[in-house]
Amino acid sequence: MLLSVWSTAALPALLPRAAASEPGALPFLQIRIDKVTPDVVTTTSASVVTVSGAVLNVGDRPVRDVVIRMEHARAVTSSSQLRTDLTGDLDQFEPVADFVTVAPEMQRGESVAFTLSYPLRSDGASSLHIAEPGVYPVLINVNGTPDYGEPARLDDARFLLPVLGVPADGSTDSEPDTMSAADTLSSVVPPDTSHPVRMTMLWPLADRPRLAPGAPGGTTPVRLVDDTLATSLAPGGRLDTLLSAADFATGPTVDSGGQMRATLCLAVDPDLLVTVNAMTGGYVVNDGPDIGPGTPTRPGAGQEAALDWLNRLRALADRLCVAPTSYAQADLSALQQVGDPGLNVIATNGAGDIVDQILGITSVRGASLLGDGPLTRPALDLLAAQGQTVAISAAHITAQDSETGAPVTAEVAPLRYRPEVVAAGFDPAVGAALAGAGTDPVAPSYLDRSLDIPLRHDSQTARRQDALGALLWRGLTPDEQPRTQILMPPLMWTLDADDAQAILTTVATTIHAGLAVPRPLPNLIAEGNAVPPEPQQPAPPDSLGNPRSVVDDNINRGIHAVVTRLWGLTAALTTDERTGLTGMQYTAPLREDMLRALSQSVPPDAREGLAEQRVQTVSRSVDDMFRAVTIVNPGGAYTLATERSPLPLALRNNLPVPVRVRLHVDAPPGMTVTDMGEIVLPPGYLPLRVPIEVHFTQRVAVDVSLQTAGGLTLGEPVRLSVHSNAYGKVLFFITLSAGAVLVALAGRRLWHRFRGQPDRADLIPPGEHPDPLDVALAFNTDSSSDDKPTPPPEQPEHPERTR
Repeated sequence: MLLSVWSTAALPALLPRAAASEPGALPFLQIRIDKVTPDVVTTTSASVVTVSGAVLNVGDRPVRDVVIRMEHARAVTSSSQLRTDLTGDLDQFEPVADFVTVAPEMQRGESVAFTLSYPLRSDGASSLHIAEPGVYPVLINVNGTPDYGEPARLDDARFLLPVLGVPADGSTDSEPDTMSAADTLSSVVPPDTSHPVRMTMLWPLADRPRLAPGAPGGTTPVRLVDDTLATSLAPGGRLDTLLSAADFATGPTVDSGGQMRATLCLAVDPDLLVTVNAMTGGYVVNDGPDIGPGTPTRPGAGQEAALDWLNRLRALADRLCVAPTSYAQADLSALQQVGDPGLNVIATNGAGDIVDQILGITSVRGASLLGDGPLTRPALDLLAAQGQTVAISAAHITAQDSETGAPVTAEVAPLRYRPEVVAAGFDPAVGAALAGAGTDPVAPSYLDRSLDIPLRHDSQTARRQDALGALLWRGLTPDEQPRTQILMPPLMWTLDADDAQAILTTVATTIHAGLAVPRPLPNLIAEGNAVPPEPQQPAPPDSLGNPRSVVDDNINRGIHAVVTRLWGLTAALTTDERTGLTGMQYTAPLREDMLRALSQSVPPDAREGLAEQRVQTVSRSVDDMFRAVTIVNPGGAYTLATERSPLPLALRNNLPVPVRVRLHVDAPPGMTVTDMGEIVLPPGYLPLRVPIEVHFTQRVAVDVSLQTAGGLTLGEPVRLSVHSNAYGKVLFFITLSAGAVLVALAGRRLWHRFRGQPDRADLIPPGEHPDPLDVALAFNTDSSSDDKPTPPPEQPEHPERTR
């Protein structure tokens, strides 16, 4: 008991003092904005702005005397203020009204709802004092006293309130029934529509790479790293929402005048189309932490959703502009560092061919969409090598001018950097605001760090307001030149249905209000190409934007090494006549995997790790492909019967396509090997008889290897043990000499016989007796010839060997 009392008494000393107003202080309260009405103020909307939300106690102790109030700032006058007014100092904000008590005390984890309503303008003190169109920052401030602390500002929530036109002032001495129409209209302040903005909006349909790496073409079923696309393509999913919103906004019922169809253009990632198209034939999903080919799999659940979504996209693409992004949203700066021209072509000019083939359309060419990364010098060099193009990329700005300290507005006029490349810029502050909308806000890689603001702290409603305000800002600033605007959201955009509807409705409202007119993408491209060839602007720096998004050089070098080997193997592959599979088709997924490794759709924090994993997986697959074409090791010794006996070999090709190979035989001195030239090795086994000529008799080791026509080694080299029975020239001369002696002896014997002379070879050497059998045979022969028996001659006592 005493210990408990002491602990309770010591608690105030142990807990930290509240210092919420200091930077980095522990949070005690948090404001969440749930609804802003109206989200876009027009001349016909209500004259009162209502903000509803909740205050949450997220700290470790109760908070007393919780009060809130609304504050406002002057209209935004530069694009950098679209970011800086949403964070940092409060000096630019003024109270709209006094503090209002939310709760006398809030316990830990408690949430209290609030609603604040104030007129746009009023004769009274409580007003937003908005008298003309513009984009106005609004702040909700909450104060309180945490236990063991002092009263302090504990949190604030900010958002942008776009005002297209100021409605009639609701505070009038006249009764509504008696107020004349002239009195009402006299207080309406419409926007300046004398110089509308020519607007182009890219509507992205893209996703992170989902195809599992390391699987070459022709592999069935297709394997995905996860089944996220099944949910995204299904009704209510992210990609379904984006497609449905664009379809509805450009439909003949809603867009009868075709203005949205002229303004909007689908920015489609070819990698997404390749993946969805593969899913329509059935697929499997990795069922393990690894992404390599050996990972266990389970059946995918999105085949029907993929088929339905792709058919709907084809129908929409028939009536709407479609432009390809770079393949897999590859980082062009990193791709230039990789230094593979073939990969560069696939990522840029080849992307449109894939879109056309899958959707059955002719996509808009001549534009390079850099939705997430900056236009750096390496990216510019890559694009210049691909031919004439207009790079739609973020202009580079900082929060303040380096000399004057004044807020900065992005320059979006087209600029010619190279004879082949014109940059059509979009405002990075606007693009970043669009990227912050939705359920998964992101900060694009092109954004300068001085314009980076916290995103997770703000509610989805507040971030949507920021996007709408940024979208409308240039149209509501009549003195801002040039009067053009490109709306380029991030390619990996996570909007829900409310966000998508609000953004597209705002675009349509801007056009209908006369603040903007459509500028189709082909017109934008034509205007960019019409920029005079001189003067050319200095090239941008090698590095811009977020340094954490830069791809490590080790990954670039790894990609270059893998792709170089892959191109070498692809050059040796031919077409399988049975299946029609070509070598390019077979190796294409592995090259595309290298572009997926450079995808900017992956968050910067995870980009390097996933890229390295993908490169290593593909590298192992390429190694397996090289090992799949090899010489079968006989495991024994060959014995050659003659000096010209061929050397029997067997080649094996485990690839599904034929491959052109060459045999390289490392023959020892005394062995001559006939070059068999280029051999087309079909899938399976191929026996060969290699012509050789041997000039020695011994057992030797012969090394045989297999190579592509370009000299790349295939499989493992084989060492053969060869035994030759050939004697060479010595044996030839010995045989020739023996034959000559035999002919001479036979000739001599015949010569003596024809002359009736005994041959010396037939004489019995002295001291030897004749063979009795020979004597008997001779006696029988003489008797038979005379028909009389002839007694054998008497043998002398000392016979002499005579004949």
